[in-house]
Amino acid sequence: MKIFFKISVFAIMLSFIILLPPVVTASEKGYLDYTVKKGDTLWDITGEKLSDYFLWPKVWERNSEIKNPDLIFPGQKIRIPLDLVQQQIDVPPPVKEVFQGKEPAGKEQIPISPGRPVIVSGDLIASSGYIERDMPRIGRIDSTPSGRTIVGRGDSVYITLSDGAGAERGRKFYTIRSHGIIRHPKTNENLGQLIEITGVVEITGREAGFIKAKVIRSYVDIQTGESLDKYYPVSSFPLERKRPSPSIHGTVVAARDLRQLNGMGDIVYIDRGTMDGVMPGNSFTLLSGSVPHRPVGKIQV
Repeated sequence: MKIFFKISVFAIMLSFIILLPPVVTASEKGYLDYTVKKGDTLWDITGEKLSDYFLWPKVWERNSEIKNPDLIFPGQKIRIPLDLVQQQIDVPPPVKEVFQGKEPAGKEQIPISPGRPVIVSGDLIASSGYIERDMPRIGRIDSTPSGRTIVGRGDSVYITLSDGAGAERGRKFYTIRSHGIIRHPKTNENLGQLIEITGVVEITGREAGFIKAKVIRSYVDIQTGESLDKYYPVSSFPLERKRPSPSIHGTVVAARDLRQLNGMGDIVYIDRGTMDGVMPGNSFTLLSGSVPHRPVGKIQV
C-alpha cells in the first residue's frame, strides 16, 4: 500500500480557504449567472462559488454546451445551479442579559471546550497528487461505450490491465495522469514526475471482449488513454493547527497543474518530508525568491 507521506516531496495546501463566495446575480430560472474570466477553470469556479471544488461535474452536467470541461473561455457564460449553493444563515448576536439579583459570593468558572479540529478529507488528499520517480502503469483507459474521450462520475469505460493485474468484479483503480518531469528550481535535480489522481474506477464485468468499469469518483475530467494505478484507501484525519514545525529551510518545487501563480487554497509541493521531520499540521512561511526575501504567504502541510 502506498502512503502519501512516505515520499520526501509533500503536497501542501496554502493555509487560507475562501469560505464566502462573492455575490452574483440570480436568474429567474434557478441559476447563478457567471462570466468566465481569464485563467478560470470549472474546478476554480465551483470552489469559489459553491465552496466545494468537487461539485464541478455537476456544474458541467448542467451546462450541456460545454463539450470539454478543460476548454472554457473568457467571456463565456456559465450557469451555476442554485440548488448546489450552500445556504448561509445569519445568526443574530446574543442578547446581553441584565443581572438584577445579588452578586454571587464567588465567581463560578465555566470550562470552555476546545474548538473542533479541522478535518482534512481523504478526497482532498488524494486529488492533491504527488511526485514520484516512476509513473505507475498497471493498466489504462482504452475507450468508452459511448465513444466519448472525456468522462466523469457515473460513466462507463473500457480498460486494459497489465499481466498479473486481477480483473475481478468490484476491484478498484485510481486513474492517473502525469504532468511531466519536475526539476528542482535551484539544483536542476530530477525529482520525478508530478502525478495527478483524476478519479477512481471500479470493474463491473466484461462486455464485447473488454473489461468494463464504472467511474465512481472524479476529481477532474477523466480522459481516455490515462493510466491506472492500484487503489489504496486514503482516510480523512484531523489537522493539528498548532503542531510545532521543525526549523528547516526548503523550496517550493512545483504547484498543482504546474501553475506559476498561486493563491489561497492552492496546492504546492516542497522538497522536504518526513526525513526532515515534517508532519501534517506543520506551517511554514513563504519568502519571495528575489532579494530582499520578504514574507509573501504561509503554507500548511
